[in-house]
Amino acid sequence: MSVAPDILTIDVEEWFHGHNYLQAAPPARWDEQESRVVANTERCLDLLAAHAVRATFFVLGWVAERQPGLVRRIAAAGHEIGCHSYGHPELHRLGREEFSADLDRALAALRAAGASDVAGYRAPSFTLTPAVHGYLEVLRARGLRFDSSLFPIRHARYGQPRSPRLPFRLAGPGDFVEVPMTTARVAGVNVPFSGGGYLRILPLAAYRALRRVARRQGAPCLIYFHPWELDDWRPAAAGLAPATRWRSQAGQLSMPRKLASLIGSGDFCTLGEYVAARLASGDLPTRALPMA
Repeated sequence: MSVAPDILTIDVEEWFHGHNYLQAAPPARWDEQESRVVANTERCLDLLAAHAVRATFFVLGWVAERQPGLVRRIAAAGHEIGCHSYGHPELHRLGREEFSADLDRALAALRAAGASDVAGYRAPSFTLTPAVHGYLEVLRARGLRFDSSLFPIRHARYGQPRSPRLPFRLAGPGDFVEVPMTTARVAGVNVPFSGGGYLRILPLAAYRALRRVARRQGAPCLIYFHPWELDDWRPAAAGLAPATRWRSQAGQLSMPRKLASLIGSGDFCTLGEYVAARLASGDLPTRALPMA
């Protein structure tokens, strides 16, 4: 396996779990909203099956609890299942006990749905920021083996530009690996490109150019998206500012075509397979907390 392969990751959540929609659809009203996650995740599964690609699905515990059959279909198709929290909180707003309780509830929901070996975690909106990097120790204590939550860019909610760009083993007992979100280092700036709004909005040519830069710098290319980003339906969320609506919805119509092109031209493995290969190679650097 290449040191810098392509890795496809999917954060399985409803459209209303995104933080941009919280004012229009607060958690107390989530069960009242139109559910789109099953149909949209099945679109993801069909796309992957057409290209014989396996991916890592980070499933929200809230979804697993309500749609256990969906979790079983993901696993039956040969994909890896990871944890995306239970209730999609911003982790930097949670105390350690609150984080632990959300994690335990999520893992219980995934296991009840049939996901027996959950090894990986991704924080909602990448909010495992420097103030709560210590929560990586909680993940390790719960038996998880890797995380993919650190996003080393400048961003108002989740930015941490001084955090590591490349994968590392967390110092301490056992082998716990952090795989940060992919960036390309250009003119002294970490540039995001491989998922979410960045992928939806960027032309394919720009994505491919930045991917080449990132791979030369030793970073695996983690593509990430949400099932709702393949949907041609748009929520009419009241009060959503035009700029926020653009960031949340722009480029959705092009995503199925764009993903089909990327999936058809990459060399993919699951995140767990990548972590295992890097540990076996013995070339992962070790970092201790705090990291930034």
